[in-house]
Amino acid sequence: MIDFNARTPHSRRLTKADAKPPAAGFTVVEMFIVLAIAGMILLMVFLAIPTLERNSRNNQRRQDVQTILAAVSHWELNNSGDVPVTPGNNFLQYDVSKMSYYDPTTEVSSIQLSAGAAEPFHPPDLDKVYVYNYQKCNPASPGNSTPQGAGFNDVVAIYAVESGNGTAASQCEQL
Repeated sequence: MIDFNARTPHSRRLTKADAKPPAAGFTVVEMFIVLAIAGMILLMVFLAIPTLERNSRNNQRRQDVQTILAAVSHWELNNSGDVPVTPGNNFLQYDVSKMSYYDPTTEVSSIQLSAGAAEPFHPPDLDKVYVYNYQKCNPASPGNSTPQGAGFNDVVAIYAVESGNGTAASQCEQL
């Protein structure tokens, strides 16, 4: 009979130290998990980019409306308290360079109302700004103004911002 455990001078018994180490690297399952996580992160980033861009444009509009209201205030100070009325004057001539969203061709309508008159309805338009006197922003109806409790020097700007569902929503900013 042959003894397999017998040792000869040229052979020796294999031990754990003689075993080959496992191959280095990642398994296919590990690679798929990493790719799935990376894909989810990229998806979140690509979904957030349009929202960030829309918010940036809306912030530019708000800043430009504040510039327009500052121009109205300067006009009032230099013209005996009168509110500028378009067409016929260029009350934005010195402040256009400060605007980032609206350009010089943007329609800025400054309409002088009589005491107690309600603002005319204008559908939200991203490229127009309406300025009214004898008005205050209406807290009960955001994006609208009211003549209630407003005096001659109370001036509002009605403008539109982009909403999340692709439509425009009116906003009211008070001087």
